[in-house]
Amino acid sequence: MRGNVCIRFSQSGTSKWSRRSGWNETRMSKLSEEASRDRRTSILRQVVFGLIVGASKFEVGMVIGWSAILPKIQADNTTGIVITEDDVTWLVASPSIAGLVVTLATGPLMEFVGPSRLLFIMYLPIALLWLVQAFTPYLSVLYLARYGASGLYMVLGSLPATLISELSEAKTRGFLLGFEEVIVAVGQMAVYVMADLLPWTLATALCAAPFVFLFGFAYFLPESPYWLVRKGREEDASKALKRLRGLEADVKDELEEIVRAIKGRKQTTIKDQLRQFVHPYHYRPVILLALIFTLRELGGQYVLFTYTVYLFRRAGVDLDAFICTILVGVMRVVFTTLGCVVVDRLGRRPLIITTSLVCGVAEAVGAVFLLVDVPGASWVPLAAVLLFVSSYGFGLGPIPWALLGELLPTPIRFIGSSICIFSFSLTQFVVSYLFPLLMDYAGVGVAFLVFSAAHGILGLVLWAFLPETRGQSLSDLQDCFTPVERMKEQVQLRNYKKSDDS
Repeated sequence: MRGNVCIRFSQSGTSKWSRRSGWNETRMSKLSEEASRDRRTSILRQVVFGLIVGASKFEVGMVIGWSAILPKIQADNTTGIVITEDDVTWLVASPSIAGLVVTLATGPLMEFVGPSRLLFIMYLPIALLWLVQAFTPYLSVLYLARYGASGLYMVLGSLPATLISELSEAKTRGFLLGFEEVIVAVGQMAVYVMADLLPWTLATALCAAPFVFLFGFAYFLPESPYWLVRKGREEDASKALKRLRGLEADVKDELEEIVRAIKGRKQTTIKDQLRQFVHPYHYRPVILLALIFTLRELGGQYVLFTYTVYLFRRAGVDLDAFICTILVGVMRVVFTTLGCVVVDRLGRRPLIITTSLVCGVAEAVGAVFLLVDVPGASWVPLAAVLLFVSSYGFGLGPIPWALLGELLPTPIRFIGSSICIFSFSLTQFVVSYLFPLLMDYAGVGVAFLVFSAAHGILGLVLWAFLPETRGQSLSDLQDCFTPVERMKEQVQLRNYKKSDDS
């Protein structure tokens, strides 16, 4: 009897335990599904907002690609606008000249207005300037509109990367920062195609279309939580994080990390940020990024994309110059898209070093064949340019902009980005202004050799000084140029504060 009772009791207990265990497993499964769903929602929100920000780079691609329209304006005798060779030089150089004026003010402007709000209010002026360029009968007004559009183009050099870095998490940041350069490539190719197929006025006017739509979408962008914390609006920063991560997401820890990163280093005003430049772990990444942008521009990427039609005509390529230009646009779109997909798998450092060296080799090969003038080898310069464009799009083009958002420490991000883009603009102006003279007096081959040497030096600088940023939070990256001793002190201080709070 007792044995039977014990057995029945045991069976009953086992049954209850089994039911409870099954209920727990079901409950855990539901919780896991909810967590997974919340995570997907968070990623989707970040991607949507990141795409809206990244789409602003249409302006960059279109400003660069619009130079392909200049030969059609020169050939058009119906508008009354006469474009000389000197005009071509100054119109092509407009982004860099405008950049020298606006870039140093971009960081303070972002800090004063807020990066999301600044992006929103820029879209309609961009569209208006394209329409003015399309329909003005006066060369002077064309100049003003072109330089105005170029000034906004230079503001969009650093703003999207900075904003995306502050809106997204490490898992989505690499893709979204790479997407920016895809948009640049698409905008550039679109202008190349329109320059070949459409009247120049219509092609220019159509450049305004994307920004009318983006103006509506940008209204819904959340403001940067980092900027809101700097302004003392922590409650608004919490709301912005919830819009980014999901309305039910717990953003308390992330907000505390942002507050600690900003207020712990006294960076609530522009003056506070300027004072931070005395620290080596703040000015070192600025110097490195400024050097990367300078050497990349000395590598000739801007003139290769803006003087494309003139370049292929001068090199004596058998194919039509406009067809070659469209091929350049297609190759850039394809390989920039591939680079955007693989950048988080391969890492920023190996990808940018490799593509920098490949760009240098491609230019060197093109230079040799242009200087030696091998019979029947007119296709080699075209192949060299296409190899350069493919490698540039795969890594060297997008990654410096990603690093601009990742490597610059939070305390000096806006000011540091202005300094980097100023060096970029200055170098771009020098190269774009001197390139026609170099072609006239030394030839395209010599120009390619100079560009190749710059890429070789860039590869060495990257190999020696560039850290890997893949998969790291902005808080971690903020200390990647900090000496080991100081990092230990910071960790001890944080642990002490946590234990003190508990």
